[in-house]
Amino acid sequence: MKDAANKLIVISGGGSGGPSTAPLALAVAFQNLGASARFLFIGNAPKLEKDLFGDIFQSLGADYLALPAGKWRRYFSLFNILDFFKILSGFIQAYFLFRRLRPALIISAGSFASVPVVWAGRFCGAKILIHQQDVRPGLANRLMRRAADRVSVAFPKSLVDYGRRAVLIGNPSLSSVSTADQERVREKFNLVSGHPLLLVTGGGTGALALNRLFFEALRDLPVDWQIIHQTGIGKGEGAPSRLAYQVIETLSHEDFKGLLSLADIVVSRAGLGVMTELSILAKPCVLLPIPHSHQEDNAAYFAEKKAAIVLNQEALEAGAFATELRSLWADKNRRQLLSDNIRGLLPADAADKGAALIQELLKEV
Repeated sequence: MKDAANKLIVISGGGSGGPSTAPLALAVAFQNLGASARFLFIGNAPKLEKDLFGDIFQSLGADYLALPAGKWRRYFSLFNILDFFKILSGFIQAYFLFRRLRPALIISAGSFASVPVVWAGRFCGAKILIHQQDVRPGLANRLMRRAADRVSVAFPKSLVDYGRRAVLIGNPSLSSVSTADQERVREKFNLVSGHPLLLVTGGGTGALALNRLFFEALRDLPVDWQIIHQTGIGKGEGAPSRLAYQVIETLSHEDFKGLLSLADIVVSRAGLGVMTELSILAKPCVLLPIPHSHQEDNAAYFAEKKAAIVLNQEALEAGAFATELRSLWADKNRRQLLSDNIRGLLPADAADKGAALIQELLKEV
């Protein structure tokens, strides 16, 4: 670790891109204040996390460490037995690591991989900041709430869910994009001006069901559309081949936000990380939330504000999917209305508010 006199901030994420984005955005905003700190990112999927956020780790000067992580399923599964020992192992390793490193603060945003890290930090005297992104509280954050000194939240509803420790800031984002970023991405992906660009993403880990549905819908989409489809690692099997259709397993965050800024329409799940970036960049979007999950609550909030088109994956046929996308592209006024309604729905200064919260917590150390 560099500059050992500085306080250590641990950023805990993992499992997918969403729960890592908000803590990293808070760390970047804190660093931008000119504050002196060391950073350590603790995850559980080195290839995915380094592919997605390697550039952010580098800008923060953050070291990286992977620890075992288990996911508790709320239904009977023998994997829960195996994952219990993973959780216990992660806690023990994090505890002895923190006894040595003495972190001042641990930041998490609802990743299942963060639960043992946060509780180990609590036992070692670290301050704890957890962030609630979604409308519906997730299991991981519910397990960590008693360890937290503060809970930053994206929606007013969460102030009730988390009580006196909760602070409303919005959802931190890493979505700032320069003209140079756009030109680099345009050149890297051979994008041509004047042709529609559709970005399809199931999040950092992809979405197999969404991918298969889109593969079928693709045959009914105009051949002049440029389409970038992030499938997730190992989830692109069966993708059709056609001109101007690029299938990519994983996009770095830099590439993703550049493509997002250029896209005319975005098809996505309804994780709040990408929805925050859609709000800041004011992008017309079609959302297919994961059925029977917290994402349905997120999507319903945007639908209520007429800020997104929300489709039910379980009832959606490929032909109807393609028709919805063609119809949206043909209706410029509808796209503009979606853009106007989603703009500013989630505040762009959330990371700055969170950075101020970090300063307050570090003063207490």
